[in-house]
Amino acid sequence: YTYSAAHEFLSSLSGVVGTAQTLGSKTYTNGVFDAADVTFPSVSGATAEALVIYIDTGVAGTSRLVAYIDTGVTGLPVTPNTGDINVTWNASGIFAL
Repeated sequence: YTYSAAHEFLSSLSGVVGTAQTLGSKTYTNGVFDAADVTFPSVSGATAEALVIYIDTGVAGTSRLVAYIDTGVTGLPVTPNTGDINVTWNASGIFAL
C-alpha cells in the first residue's frame, strides 16, 4: 500500500497484513487520542510498514480512515513470521489533533 491523502475509506487500502483489532480503553483528552496496547495474533504475509486506524462501520466503503502511522512506532517495519505482533503505543498517546 502507498499512502495517499485522497484515500478516505478502508476500501482504499490494499495489501493489508494481519487481522483488524479493536482498540480498547479509548480516550481523547486535550486533543490527544490514546488506547490500550494491542496484539495482532498469528500474523503472516508481507512486511508491515505502517498501522492504520479507522472507524469500523462493518462496510469497507464507509469505514473512514482516521490515522496512518508509519513513524514513531518501535518495531516498524516488521516482517511477520506467523507469530503475534504486539503494538505498544507511546506513553504520550497515539496521535494529537
